Amino acid sequence: MQGQTNRLTGRIAAQLLVHDIHVNGLKAVIYCYGLSASRYIEYAGALAFLLPETRQDNVVLEVGCGHSILPVLWQSLNLETITLDANRDALKWQMRKSKKITNVFFHVVLADMRYMPFKNEAISRVSCISAIEHIPGDGDIKATSEIGRILKSNGVCIISIPLSSRGKSYSKTQWTTGIPPALQRLFKFCLPTILCKFGVDRTSSYYERFFSNEDARKRIIKGSRCLKEDYITLRSGHIIKFVHRKIVPTGVLTLPEYLIAKCLTISKRTKKADAVILKLRKRGSKRGNSASCHRQLKAEKHSTVAQLFISGIAI
Repeated sequence: MQGQTNRLTGRIAAQLLVHDIHVNGLKAVIYCYGLSASRYIEYAGALAFLLPETRQDNVVLEVGCGHSILPVLWQSLNLETITLDANRDALKWQMRKSKKITNVFFHVVLADMRYMPFKNEAISRVSCISAIEHIPGDGDIKATSEIGRILKSNGVCIISIPLSSRGKSYSKTQWTTGIPPALQRLFKFCLPTILCKFGVDRTSSYYERFFSNEDARKRIIKGSRCLKEDYITLRSGHIIKFVHRKIVPTGVLTLPEYLIAKCLTISKRTKKADAVILKLRKRGSKRGNSASCHRQLKAEKHSTVAQLFISGIAI
């Protein structure tokens, strides 16, 4: 995904599609279970940014995991995965899938991402995919501040957020956001049940913020007290937007989402971009001599997940 403009490679898209079917079963051949076109790019970006990191521990924290298939993918890549969400049902779903696919239960944390129960500088890798924008008020600033607090020195976090096409930030609060009006009328009385059945996390308190470039810098990057080391943006064309807005919502049909993902533009351009995937690194403190550095890395390698917490893990 280097260069000014690129596309999602068929190999990465195919691997994510196969993983989705592996996690959710053959039904995922028809219904994509949240693996929308943009998620292909976001997950590929998270993999590209996080996997090359050479920290000695192999722990990754997935913040606001919901029903994402990414945590199981981290676990299958031999990373010790911690999932954090305020939704108990989502965490139970994650545990079932982790046991089914990897035969190992996740470490799951029932918590608000604005108040995470981890010690300062406890985690070296954090992934937060399309989650922070759903916190109303200044919750996004509090959440990024928490991520910055728990990140180890030189630790990396991946944060993806939607961008505003209006030049300034705005928010949507209708839980039917993204569902074409015709489908809303057709399934008027059973739509909440349908969404719940397919693991779509929508409630009457739905909130989604679309960030201006300036607010992305102030609220996310500056809020985390990290440095922007890298980023990619994604952009869809007018036809794709029309289809999702008027005909079929994003994140429903597997084959169309798979094909659309390979048509999305991946670049470094923020103008007219739909979303950005940020790679942020916590400012590193100056290390001591090589011997003390070696001792610190050795201690990190042999630390247990339980030692990362202020309080115990709960679901």
